[in-house]
Parts: sequence; structure tokens; C-alpha cells
Amino acid sequence: MQLFNIHKHTFRCCAGLAFLLMILSVFGATALAVEEGKLSVTAEGVTASRAVFHMHPDEKIRNGDYMAKQMVHPDYWHYSLYSKEFELAMEVIRTYRQTICYYVNARTKHMDEILEAAGKEGITQVVNLGAGYDSRAYRYHQAMPNVRFFEIELPWMVIEKKRRVKEILGQIPDYVTYVPIDFNAQNIPGELAKAGYDPSLKTLFIWEGVTYYISAEAMEATLQFIRDKSAPGSSVVFDYMSLGAIRGNWKKYPDTRRLSFWVKYRGEPFVFGIPEGQEIEWVEQRGLDVISDLDRESLEERYLMMSNGKLIGRSTSSFRIMYAVVPEN
Repeated sequence: MQLFNIHKHTFRCCAGLAFLLMILSVFGATALAVEEGKLSVTAEGVTASRAVFHMHPDEKIRNGDYMAKQMVHPDYWHYSLYSKEFELAMEVIRTYRQTICYYVNARTKHMDEILEAAGKEGITQVVNLGAGYDSRAYRYHQAMPNVRFFEIELPWMVIEKKRRVKEILGQIPDYVTYVPIDFNAQNIPGELAKAGYDPSLKTLFIWEGVTYYISAEAMEATLQFIRDKSAPGSSVVFDYMSLGAIRGNWKKYPDTRRLSFWVKYRGEPFVFGIPEGQEIEWVEQRGLDVISDLDRESLEERYLMMSNGKLIGRSTSSFRIMYAVVPEN
């Protein structure tokens, strides 16, 4: 299957176009609008970024996604500026100042840690809202054999995901329930219920690379669903953007300007952000208790400091990661 209808030599000769595709491809799993029947370039980019940083020789930087390199479609390595060779890939990331790649690595490590902690607490249900080519359900099965994973995605993305998983693992695992969603005709609560989701069980919701592309109404509805249709003690981890970046405050968020321009150019602009200084209050007003809210500096200190004490690279300034829980009472 050829993912990109671009001639190899034309692509490699057009540095501007290559840079554009790289920018667009590393944001979030299926973050941009995906034309019906077409696979998401953004999902490929996130997976490739994870694959590159999994190869990092420094254990403090390296993420745990050992499946990412296999999960990326071969055509993506062929047509993008990314490389399977670690040093070459890092040279590209440094040359083009891809802060988003460092952010994706930090996000991967942070969300993995939250999943691991939930597993140790005995959680038995995980819902991945916009799973893309995420591999957590497969990577963590041995450590969490009693956990059922639900992966929500576009129907054609689910078909391709299952194909890749079968190619890697030899079979489609029975501990993952794939929930294809046509968002124009179906809704998440209804399709999850059909798939066997149990609202009485304590659940972890992973919501990665999505919120800044949806409306405020969709954000509200999803948080309401988590609050009202999951057991007390359930939790959600999601990344989001600051409202100032959505509104174009480039003086405060200079590294987001070019990213914002290109996603708007593609017809899927950044839409939703939470007001600066009100992040915790905003979420708690929607009935959840905030456990953590990590900004750029926090993510860098936790996940991007090398063993020698030096920062490997700056994370993107406008992105944060929130972790919140459904109150016990």
C-alpha cells in the first residue's frame, strides 16, 4: 500500500514541502482531519517520533515504545524526512528545530507512567480516545493481563491498525476491543456500550493529541461522559493547548506560530484551548479533581534531561498535559 501520492524525487527535492509534511505529521494521533478512507499522516508521524526516541542511547530520554518502529508503515520512512537511523533522524530534528518531537517523547513517557501506575492499582479497563497507531494495549498486556483495552478510531484506521498489529504479533489479540466510530453518524457512549464498556468499572481514559482540534462543546461532552459514565476513581490524562496560542499570542508562544499556520492551511485549525492560569479551575468546574498539570518546564525537567544533566531539547511551549480523576463521592 502506498500512503503518499508523491513521487519520491519530487518530494526529496522540495525541502519546503518536506518540512511542511514533517510539521503536520508529528502532532497527534489522527489529530488532523482525515479524508474518508485515507490513512492519517499525523498518526504515522507520532509513531515515527516515538520510534526515533525509543532508539536514544540515554535511558533517561528513551521512551518505552519498542513496537513503534515496526508499527510505522514502510512508505512513511521512504517519503518523509525521518530515518530509521537514529543519528540521522536526530540531525533532522535538530536542524529543523522540531520542538514537537521532543514534546511527543515527553508525552509518551508521561502517559506511560500514568498507565503503569493505574495498572499497579488494579485497574481493569482502559479507553484510548483516538488510538491511532498507539501500542500501549500490546506493550502492557503482560504486565496487566486483566486489563481490557478499548481503542476508538475512524473505521478505516481501525482496519489498518488491525492489519499492522497482526503483522507484528501474528494475531489480533482478544484483550483489545476495537471501536470504529463514524463521528457523523455515531457517538462514543453508544458505540462503547455496544462494544462492552462497563461504566461500573474504574477506568483510565487516554486522550492523546486530540483536544486542540475539537470544539469546546465536544471537549465538554467528553469530560461529562467521563465524569458521569465511569466509576468513581476513574481518571483521564489528556494534552491540550493554552488559549493564548489558539488566539495567536506569538510573542508568548513563538514556536507555535508556524505550526498553527500549517494546520490552518490544511483546513483543520487549532480550535480549543484552556485559559492560562485557569487550567485547574476550568477542569475542576467540570466535576473532576486535578492530580497534575504539567507545563513545558515540568515536562522538560522530568523527561528531557539527559544523564549528564543537560536538556536534550525544548518541548513546545503551548502544550500541557492534564491528569484528573472522577471524585470518589
